[in-house]
Amino acid sequence: MQTAGFDCHAHVYGVVNRTQGSNYKPRSVAPLATWKQHLQSCGLAGGVIVQPSFLGHDNQQLLDNLAIAGSTFKGVAQLPSDASLAEMQRLDQAGVVGVRWNLIEHRAELPDLDDPQWIQFLEQLKAMDWHLELHLEGDRLPALLPGLIQRGVRLVIDHFALPYLDNPDQDAGFQQILQAGQQGNLWVKLSAPYRSPVQDLKPYVSALLNHLGSERLVWGSDWPWTRHEGKHGYPDTLAWLREWVEDSADRICILERSPRTLYRITG
Repeated sequence: MQTAGFDCHAHVYGVVNRTQGSNYKPRSVAPLATWKQHLQSCGLAGGVIVQPSFLGHDNQQLLDNLAIAGSTFKGVAQLPSDASLAEMQRLDQAGVVGVRWNLIEHRAELPDLDDPQWIQFLEQLKAMDWHLELHLEGDRLPALLPGLIQRGVRLVIDHFALPYLDNPDQDAGFQQILQAGQQGNLWVKLSAPYRSPVQDLKPYVSALLNHLGSERLVWGSDWPWTRHEGKHGYPDTLAWLREWVEDSADRICILERSPRTLYRITG
């Protein structure tokens, strides 16, 4: 059992409402109380609620859960390109610390970073001291990552960057992440290995540790494993971390210090 730490990627929803354009609807709800029981059973102190794709830009359940979760919990919302600074400020007061771009749904068209509306959106993100969480297939990362880095946005890359090649040296998007991460404004989530076709992700983790260091990595359970429900147990997700990261000092950093820094967790 862990003595502390944070689950930096979970989806929590008491009501299942599929928004227009989503091609997925969960089979059951994922209540906050159930997730907190998992956290407690594993000795974890809190975590990050990430807005799921099927709820779209309706962040009300996220806000409702943050209101009762406690000071060691934060949120990541989904917002449209025309979201105002005032709306971001409202969400910030509720415990939201970032925005997620889920671009794998239907292999969604990538945002045009030269569009004035997106330029303003990203500037507002920086003004809020928020991060942009990027959920994008590894083979499409090279088309978007350089532009985001040029904009100076703090980035969090979901699920190892969804690698698709066994050899990380041959993965162009992953190599860009290694280079960009050394500038200190990019984090990677060690989470959801089953969402990548790569069977052995340890070479990817080793490369991340060597180039970014444990202080730029966070761990997430991906509970309740949407689209993969019933295939895993919560303790399994921590066991995977122990397999990927053998050094206990690195694991402590990934579980505790890095999340506190990235998500501004003070409780």
